[in-house]
Amino acid sequence: MAMNTSFTVAQPQERALHLTLRNTAESRALRHAFFAERAVSRPSLLADAKPLDINTVAVVGGGLMGAGIAFACLNAGLSVILIEQTTDAANAGVDRIEGLITGGIKRGKINDERAAKMRAALIASADYAASASADLAIEAVFEDLGVKQSVFQNLAQHMRTDAILATNTSYIDPREIIVGIENPCQCISVHHFSRGNTIKLLKIVHLPNTSVTLLATGFALGKRLRKVAVLSGICDGFIGNRILAAYRRQADYLLMDGAKPAQIDAAMRAFGMPMGPYELQDLTGLQIAWANRKRQAPTRPTTERYVSVGDKLCEADRTGQRAGAGWYRYQDGNRTPLPDPYVDDLLVKLGAGTENFTAQDIQNRIMAAIVNEGARIVEEGIAERPLDVDMVMIHGYGFPRWRGGPMAYADEIGIDVIREHMADVATQSPQSWTLSKLLA
Repeated sequence: MAMNTSFTVAQPQERALHLTLRNTAESRALRHAFFAERAVSRPSLLADAKPLDINTVAVVGGGLMGAGIAFACLNAGLSVILIEQTTDAANAGVDRIEGLITGGIKRGKINDERAAKMRAALIASADYAASASADLAIEAVFEDLGVKQSVFQNLAQHMRTDAILATNTSYIDPREIIVGIENPCQCISVHHFSRGNTIKLLKIVHLPNTSVTLLATGFALGKRLRKVAVLSGICDGFIGNRILAAYRRQADYLLMDGAKPAQIDAAMRAFGMPMGPYELQDLTGLQIAWANRKRQAPTRPTTERYVSVGDKLCEADRTGQRAGAGWYRYQDGNRTPLPDPYVDDLLVKLGAGTENFTAQDIQNRIMAAIVNEGARIVEEGIAERPLDVDMVMIHGYGFPRWRGGPMAYADEIGIDVIREHMADVATQSPQSWTLSKLLA
């Protein structure tokens, strides 16, 4: 406005506009996110704790996750020892890291001098003995308890007794991983999300034997890596993946009652999510959630409604984009999801209903399930505060920042409104949900 009129006219207009914007839900949400990002790094447990110095990190596993973690550590000025099963695998891991360095140079994020220092600070080996000089080791192997236990045993044999052993598990109870380790007080769970160099969230899990000094060291590492660290207790899926499971479960209930995958995805994109639940599963691979469902089967309540569509897709080798088909079909060289009659026919075969849902219905019910699970996580002490849940969902799962996180969103629209929507969810699938005290 000031460009088109005088200051005396434009200034009051700009101020009025500013006051209008400041009083919007989006403004309140963004302010909440700003302050929550600063508060989340100061859990009460660590009030007087001082971190240990970390200079050298051993990363076990040179796949996409391990290479991403190694790159993030190198980019933060740390020395990295990459350990793999064979020399060829170690060299392949180095190549992945080099690809990330080269990409950083092309995007102007890394200059030639820093790139040279990063390359000089990296060594790779097929021998665990190379980890002897590391202050901290992070395992980044696939989600298999036996494999992770073996990695920890090998690291414990070669590293100093005061070195820190960290698991990167996303689902497995870290207490099971450290079974048999002589110094369990030196073990911690430090979970990087997605590729370790892209997602800002860093989950720090409080194990019973983990000292506050180690927890503080995990938070200090997160700050050095320019990540948002969040403290979590132990439960299946911890904070984020537990909420994600509730999100997907409610989406599946809507699917079996009449909604279509594309309809649910479009509704959640309209809400502000970068992708809908089915697009996301196709991207990451349906086999991941399938493996978790099979793992959880023995302890799943018999009263809980179970939707088997995803299982049937996996059994048909429709595991997502890489397989060319999942919830959607994909044309060669094109990642655009295309509706697939195969899925429609499968839904009919499995007895899907024909209820009509609007985009608002879908958003209301899914958000109620997410908020309910978030509230339960806080009530159980897995997360210390609602803001911890918000930061996990914003920085790890793409929840729209301008909504402040699911718990802030619930406060904004009103707990009574969420309670009404959760009542619809509970009616839709009786005996399938445990209601939080907030929404009961």
